[in-house]
Amino acid sequence: MEKKLTAEINIEDKEITHFASFSLHQAFNDHHYFELRFNHDQMGAPGLISLDDSRDFVGKTLTASFGHSPEGMQNFIGLVSKVELSQSHGYHGVLIVSGYSPTILIDRGPDLGSYLDKDLNEIVKLATKDTPANDLKVVANASRTTPIDYIIQYRESDFGFLNRLSAEYHEWFFYDGKQLNFGKPERQKEIALFYGRDVQEMQYAMEIAPIKNRRFSYNPKQNEMLVSESTGKVDGTPDLTHAIKASNLTYSKTFNQPALIRVDSGEDIKNLVDNEEKANTSELLKVTAKGDNAGLSIGSVAEITMSLRKELSFTTESLGKFLITDIKHYIDENGKYHNTFEGKISTTERLLVRKPEKPQPDMQLADVIDNNDPQGQGRIKVQFKWECMTNDVTEWLRVVSPSAGNGERGTNRGYFAVPEIDDQVMVAFEEGNIARPVVIGSVFHSSSVDSSPLIKNNLKSIITRSGHLVEFDDDPTTQGIKITDMHSNIIHIDTKGNNITITALENMRLNCKNMQINVEENMDIQVGKDQSSSIGNSQSTSVSKDIAITAGNNYSLSATGDIQENSDNRKETVSKDFMRQSDSSNELANAITMFSQSENMTLQSGKTVEVNSAEKSKMF
Repeated sequence: MEKKLTAEINIEDKEITHFASFSLHQAFNDHHYFELRFNHDQMGAPGLISLDDSRDFVGKTLTASFGHSPEGMQNFIGLVSKVELSQSHGYHGVLIVSGYSPTILIDRGPDLGSYLDKDLNEIVKLATKDTPANDLKVVANASRTTPIDYIIQYRESDFGFLNRLSAEYHEWFFYDGKQLNFGKPERQKEIALFYGRDVQEMQYAMEIAPIKNRRFSYNPKQNEMLVSESTGKVDGTPDLTHAIKASNLTYSKTFNQPALIRVDSGEDIKNLVDNEEKANTSELLKVTAKGDNAGLSIGSVAEITMSLRKELSFTTESLGKFLITDIKHYIDENGKYHNTFEGKISTTERLLVRKPEKPQPDMQLADVIDNNDPQGQGRIKVQFKWECMTNDVTEWLRVVSPSAGNGERGTNRGYFAVPEIDDQVMVAFEEGNIARPVVIGSVFHSSSVDSSPLIKNNLKSIITRSGHLVEFDDDPTTQGIKITDMHSNIIHIDTKGNNITITALENMRLNCKNMQINVEENMDIQVGKDQSSSIGNSQSTSVSKDIAITAGNNYSLSATGDIQENSDNRKETVSKDFMRQSDSSNELANAITMFSQSENMTLQSGKTVEVNSAEKSKMF
């Protein structure tokens, strides 16, 4: 005896009592779509919906409840998005009211978001927090509970963003008719189906697919490559075990790909590969069937049994339990119900999302928020110049440099310059992957640049935060290089005049092992106050022509050893007194003349004055 179907459909407060058909398509990782059809050529009949009535349905809520028993009723809430009249063959026409699950409320258009150090459940709540719960209830129960250091939503609707996270982290994502689930629900409805009674047509398929893979990711924090390879683990039902073995045998080569998500440790990349292997394995066994049990719903588990003839008797065997991932419901005008559905092995922990949309990121502007890298790796944190609901600062990002690496004397070889806080920088993405931002350079804006002095682009400069400056001048009239610090201490290479000028406002020190100064022409040294020279060993001075030394006051010459002077002629002129003092004094000359021009001459000795001459002495 055919079971009677109970079906109740309402649009807002209006009960729909007559309709030509109702269909509902439900699937994982997708919006659910429904169509409610009315025969337009029967508009005169009581209880039917007219075209005028249907205009008001657009944007309204549709609720549908159907089932063969009160305890097995299935419920669906959707939004009417379209009303159309399909006319053909004269006056015969069909009025179609169609729409989607309320998940379209979070598929309103591309959006942006930046999430720092949050787990998947937090991200789901933040991405959907502006959607009223009475319009769409969102339940987050992700299997991964550890925080993810950084995630970006880039030009994706909230639904597209969550769908991508579902694909990348292999979390379940589906609407069950009343709520949107991210992650496997804590409870799943189970239903028993019997082939020949609840199921009229069925295809049970086993297939092979490449399931072994190797993922790798470079971890700059530790300068290491993280690598993990799937094991091709064989377990499960006999059919699944056979499919895995056949897949591993057929696709024996392991394919290599970089990790699509951020991984910071060996455990992270191992979990990624394990989950990916489970998701690939879930595709090996499938059941596709057609039946009429209205209790079967998306996300439920159906055990399918069938009667098999063995010798002279029949036995009942279970084909297995299957997770319903796709189902189409259909109710005709007579209230008869049937469905078509697709299921995967119920032990599936991870599901494969076919070709999820991936962002194609462009370069983005951002402001530097922090440059004090706790690990001393020259990284910075930035905040994108976005207007969006959640715009957290980024994780620590590496900065591209014209040259960077180790040198013969250690680290920091190359051009080392960390952008300053509040600088505006440009961010790109390694491998075009939105999960791997990297800072590629800084840009000026109206408040940080004045190029008016750079006439004809002759001047190139490097300026630090405090004002230290290096200038390269290509102007033919002033060509040169100038290094200036914040206090105007200057080193100037005058290329035009072939001069070098060094200006120090205070002290200047030259320290070296050996020094040689070569001056082709003149050398002028001017000292405003005192000059002091200290030499550890000997000093030698050689002058090709004259030496002139002038002291404005006293002149002192001292030696702990001997002083020896050699010259052709010597003349000493003293304006006032002349005095020599020593233990003994000897003067030798071919002729000696002593002359007192205007006063007396006195020879005085503490003892005897002796005058010795080889010839006669003439005293007077």
